This record gives sequence, structure tokens and C-alpha cells, in this order.
Amino acid sequence: MNQSIQIILYLGTVQGILLSIFLFSIKSNKISNRLLGLLTISWGIIIGSFALQSEGLYVKFPHLLKVISQLLLLLFPLLYLQVKYLISDHNRFNPRDLIHFIPWALMILLNFDFYISSGEEKLSLIHNDILYYKVVKIIADEVIALQGVVYSIVALKMLSKYEQKIKNYLSNIDKMILKVQYLGISLSLFAWIIGIVSIHLEYFHIDIHIDLFIFVYLTLVLIIYIISYAALKSPEIFKLDESQLNVVFRKSKGNFNSVNSKSIVDDVVSEIHDEKTIEEPEDPMIEKINTDLLNYIEKEKPYLNPELSLQELADNLEAKRHLLSNVINQKHNKNFYEFINQYRIEEVKSMLTDPENKHLKLISIAYDAGFNSKASFNRIFKQMTNMTPSQFISTQQAV
Repeated sequence: MNQSIQIILYLGTVQGILLSIFLFSIKSNKISNRLLGLLTISWGIIIGSFALQSEGLYVKFPHLLKVISQLLLLLFPLLYLQVKYLISDHNRFNPRDLIHFIPWALMILLNFDFYISSGEEKLSLIHNDILYYKVVKIIADEVIALQGVVYSIVALKMLSKYEQKIKNYLSNIDKMILKVQYLGISLSLFAWIIGIVSIHLEYFHIDIHIDLFIFVYLTLVLIIYIISYAALKSPEIFKLDESQLNVVFRKSKGNFNSVNSKSIVDDVVSEIHDEKTIEEPEDPMIEKINTDLLNYIEKEKPYLNPELSLQELADNLEAKRHLLSNVINQKHNKNFYEFINQYRIEEVKSMLTDPENKHLKLISIAYDAGFNSKASFNRIFKQMTNMTPSQFISTQQAV
């Protein structure tokens, strides 16, 4: 192995361990962050063991044979569960989720005789390529390959559904943590596909003169450093805003009114009833709520509040939250997030064309209009106007 690559792998190992310590120290979203901490330390150990193979790791320490490799069966279940607990309101780990670690436990049992053997016996068993252990390894490799693909796809779908759901309730969302999640899972899946290809090339004795596993472990190092950079830049990205969970899972909060004080069952029944009662496009209830909504927005400009939520807006209109959500969806063909941010964009455009605001910086105007970050403002402005804020300013100056 190239010495520079080996150094990178060593650095990745150390960084993975340090990152896991940081993640375990975070008090918010404890379950999710500790699962991610277990994942990163597992990555670190696996990367380190791969780098040390050229130094005769398993010859010097034969009892590590089939120990570190079993960690591969934990990676994607940990990744999936980390996402699950990040976007859920669980305060404790659900013992039923231990079912995801059954393949790991089964492989431990299938290799039990190997584990209780002496160091010399283990080296002999590996050297003689015993059929039983060869078959067990093939089974483990295929299970790991399947886990990587299935868990990654499921986790990405969960994140996508969560992001879409909170847009029905919040006018501003912190996308940084979701971006890190998307990127990490996508890179993990990419690395795993390379690993799957490499394993099957070995099965069929096809030599391409490149060790593809180097790319797998380098990708894991990259993921560790991406997460570490995000943590260094903004440690808060690992503390998912509780308001996002509150509105999605309808936790009872002091400032949430009667809709949230109901039991979950009553709330769900109420939502189903509300959806059925507003199916007719000419329903007067829709028209009244929509009229009240437009009048309130025009007079009070609630969108200037960066923390505006659907619940708060519904309370001010004295309307049920899900009725209001359905009105926005049906009458304006938008979710709450899009509906409110279109007003913020129009406010920005209005302020930019006002000569009295020439002394204000663009980001200051964006914040005054209700945005809570420069990144989200730029992204939403481009989506809704098909131009960047700078391009819009240039077009106004040319007039």
C-alpha cells in the first residue's frame, strides 16, 4: 500500500475516534448522536485495521481475525437507526430495534468455534481455507452487500419524507443537518457498491490490478472529515431543532393550543374528518379561511417572523391547523414552506427596489424579510425567481 494512502487512513482512524467522542458528548438528540458515534468509531477501527494489514496485524494478533470484519455487519443498521432516531420523537432506544443486529449475532454464532480456537489454530484455519468458513464468509459478504443497499435507500427515503413533511408545518427549516445526512449516506452507498464489485471480482478470480477496497476506505475517511468539518463549522447541526419534531409529531407544548392538547388518537381522527370535509372545491369553509388568510398576511405580514409555524398562523386565524394546511395546498398549490417563502421573496424584491434601502446589505434585507440563513435565502430566491439575488439587483439597476 502506498505510504501516503496509509497515512491518510491512519488520520481517518484517529479522526473517527475523536468524532465519536464529540458525538457522545452532545446532550441533544442523544440516541441519534450516540448511534452516529458508534458508527464513526466503527468506521475508524475498520479503516485502521485495513491500514495495518500491510504491517502484519493479523499475524501478530491472530485473535483479531474475524472480529473486526464482523463490525461491517453493524455499519448500515447503525446508519439507518441513527437517521430513524434523528427524525423521530423517541426519547429512549426501542429494544425492538435490536432485531437489526440479528445478522451480526448469527455470524458470531456461526464463527463461534473459530473464536474459541488458539491463535495458531486460527492462522491455520485461515491458511487452509476450510470450506465451512469459506461458505460462512460468502454468506456474510452477501448479507453485508444487501444491507448496504437496502438500509441506505430506506434511510434516504426517510430523510426525503421527513423534509417534505416539515415543509407543511414550518416556514424556515435547518437544512444543514439534512444535507450532511444525505451526503454521508450517499457516499456510504457509493463506497459500498465499489466494495460489492471488489468482493465479487475476488469470487470469480478476476484481477484488475487495483485494490478497490482502498477507494472504499478512503471514501469512509472522506465522510468522517465531512462530518467533522460540519461539526467544527457549526456544532448545532447535530442538535435538530426541537420545534421541527414538535410540529411533525404533535408534542404538547405550552404555547400550542387545543389541537395539541388532544390525545394523539383524537388528533388523528380530527385530521381525517377535516380532510373529508374540505374535499369540495367550493366549500365555503375553504373560501372563508383562504380570505382570512390572505387578509391577515397582507395586513400583519406574519412571514417577517423567521420562526413562523403553521400552528402559530392557525392560532392567529382561529382555524384548525390541518384545515389551514389543506387550504394552502388546495387553493395555492403549495405547502406551507413554499407559501410563506414566496411572500418573503416578494418582500426582499420590494426592499431591494426601494432607494431608501440602498445602504442595507443584501443579507440584512433577507433577515428583515423573515429568512434565517444566507444559504436558504439564496436557494429559495433562485428557485422562485430563476435568478440569483445579485442578478436581480443587476436587472433593477439596468432599468
